[in-house]
Amino acid sequence: MFAFIKRYLERLLLSERSSQKLAASFSVGTFIACTPTIPFQTPLLFVVSWLFGLNAAIMFSAVYIINNPFTMIPIYIIGYAIGAWFFERLLHISLMPYNPAWVTKFNAFISKYIAIEKYLGSGFCLWYLLFGGFLFALLVSVPMYPLLKYVCDRLIAQLEKRKTL
Repeated sequence: MFAFIKRYLERLLLSERSSQKLAASFSVGTFIACTPTIPFQTPLLFVVSWLFGLNAAIMFSAVYIINNPFTMIPIYIIGYAIGAWFFERLLHISLMPYNPAWVTKFNAFISKYIAIEKYLGSGFCLWYLLFGGFLFALLVSVPMYPLLKYVCDRLIAQLEKRKTL
């Protein structure tokens, strides 16, 4: 299994010779994976890769390595917590009155079965999730670019050196 993954990653690295493009593709894929846009992630991935000339295979790999059933819930919880902290604690603004009607109905329905106020204060707020999710995605993906560029430079050099031997 590990040999298969190693060969797959080597093929991906060798398919794209530019470390800038590799790092940008993986960073943008990470951004898309961390945003709360589940139904739109794959179409968004292809549109962004086409618009900016990024490697769609690398972006696709990044999205589905990061956003899997084991990591999706923690990523969204962290995003929601960042949004709630930013608006409620930092700015002292409640966005609950601006929730769409379907979210208000969802809060009313779920509060019959779960004490949602115990966990989320006054209930679930869509705007906290969206803003916090995008902010978390930026906080994760932007610093990832220089690190990945360095790693890709080293890996490409090693693979090319091994290929010439």
